[in-house]
Amino acid sequence: MTLDASLRAAHETGDKEKLVELYTAAADAAEDVDQECFFLTHAYVFALDADDPRAQALRARLIDHGRES
Repeated sequence: MTLDASLRAAHETGDKEKLVELYTAAADAAEDVDQECFFLTHAYVFALDADDPRAQALRARLIDHGRES
């Protein structure tokens, strides 16, 4: 299954933990920093919503790119 298809399936089922994982993977594979931060923001929001411990690491990445303070 492609990343896009996996994201769609996770959205359809409301699997927030999987969404954090998949959006983080998309950020890791991004072609530029803007695209990376777009996906990191999504991962971060879902992590916050799920009270996922990965939220802090995602926030740190956004801070490193000047997108969060």
